[in-house]
Order: sequence, then structure tokens, then C-alpha cells
Amino acid sequence: MYSLITTVYNEEASILSFIQSLNKQTIYPNEFIIVDGGSTDKTLDLINESISEKINYKLIVDDTCNKKHTVGPIAKGRNVAIKNTKHENILVTDAGCVLDENWVKQMIHSFEKQNADIVSGWYKANVSNKFQSKIADIFCPPINKINKKTFLPSSRSLGFKKWLWKKVGGYPENSYTAEDTLFDIKIFKLTDNIVFNEKAFVYWDVPFDKEELNKKLFEYGFGEGRLRIFLFHYIMRLALLICFPILLLLILLKYKNIMTFRFYYYQLKGYIKGYYLKLEK
Repeated sequence: MYSLITTVYNEEASILSFIQSLNKQTIYPNEFIIVDGGSTDKTLDLINESISEKINYKLIVDDTCNKKHTVGPIAKGRNVAIKNTKHENILVTDAGCVLDENWVKQMIHSFEKQNADIVSGWYKANVSNKFQSKIADIFCPPINKINKKTFLPSSRSLGFKKWLWKKVGGYPENSYTAEDTLFDIKIFKLTDNIVFNEKAFVYWDVPFDKEELNKKLFEYGFGEGRLRIFLFHYIMRLALLICFPILLLLILLKYKNIMTFRFYYYQLKGYIKGYYLKLEK
């Protein structure tokens, strides 16, 4: 039996695409738990009006699952959702995504046919302009460049046994971003039954322009700094940015996309702020 969970908050611009992709699944989850953080737009109405009658869903409105009440609204919302599930197999995605029609089927396949405790799904970029095309391969690199043994899946496409979630104390609620990365790190230490399934994929919108990109990169870095993860990686990125001749050489040799260094810069800014904010507390 399988429980699908997601969180929403003022998602009226994208929720219909998500629900429509859920309605088109070749196999439905046994239940679908949605936690809303107190939306003030039409999100709830759109969900209730558009979701298929064949889907057994429960909509929970919890006003404490937003930034006004917690630093980790997404993590808290996921924890609330999972606490309300009835089944041991948990599927997680984001409401801002569009699910491939076989996403649920493929997730279930990995649990049942490959004896998975954790299913690492995959994701592809939705691209609608030239800027998104330039950054798509950095956010969603080609599958042949992924180390499937070390890949840490985003919670936009993830499955796991509920006992793992209980064992690590749920998603960490002390950071707005990177909560799923730290959650992955913790649950991956508890089992070797991890399956990477590239066929269990979702589509998601990469940043639309430079302003949105810079903001998102800063938030990613801030979350990882606050949680103090990947310190060595950030030290190496700082070294590359300081050693400009090495950076330039890498670009000329095409070892790095020049946009990658934009990623490094804004993530580093966020990481440093998040790291020292943590120290102050």
C-alpha cells in the first residue's frame, strides 16, 4: 500500500498542471495526503474542483506550516503529512512539478520488484526560454553524468519506508531549504536497499531569469550553510573563485560551463550567511 504526500501554499499558478498530471497516472496511490500552509489564494478550491474522484485524498490545512510560524515550512508540512498517512511506503513530490504518467507506477515497481527501502526518482527541466535552456543542464545534468551510487534525490521525486522517516526524526524543520538533502543523508545511512529509477521522473520549472536564479541559488546555499553540510565542497568552490586563472583555464578547456561559476558565487554568499547565522544561535 502506498501513500503519496505533498505540501502546498498559494500554488494557484501551477497547481492545476500538477493535479492534472496526477489524474493521468496509470496507477494511483492508495491515498494522497496534502498539507496546505494556509493558502490565501484559490489553491484549495482548485484542488477540490480538479482532482479525480478516483483518487483517495485528504486535504489538511495547517497554518503553522508557513514562514510566519516556522523556519522550515516545507519540512514541517511533509512531517505533518506523513504523520497522517496509513501506509508504510511513502511517495513524496512537490506541487510545483508535473508528474510523468508512469511516475507512481515506476516508484511502486522499485519497491515491489527491486525490494527497495529508498527509491531515488529523477527529474527533468521544463524549459520555455533561452535563459532556462542555458541553465537546464546544470540543474538537471544528463543521466549519463550522474553517479547513481552517490546521487541524493530531491523530494520532488522520492520514495522511502516510513520506518526510515521515524528513525531519523522526520524532515529537519530548522531550515527552509536543503531539508531534503539532510534527510537523504540520514536515511541513506540506515539501509543499503537503495534503488535509482530514472524512469520515475517528474518535470519542474528551472529559474525563469537571472533574478529568480540568483535568489534560488542564494537560498540553496543558505539552507546548506545553516545545516552545515557540504563544507568541503564550498571550500573548493571558494578556492576556484579566488584562483581566477584556474577558473579561466577550466572554462577555456570546457571542463566547466561558465554559468556554473555564477552558481558557485551566489550559493557561497548564501552558505556563508547561513553558516554564521547558525553559529550565532
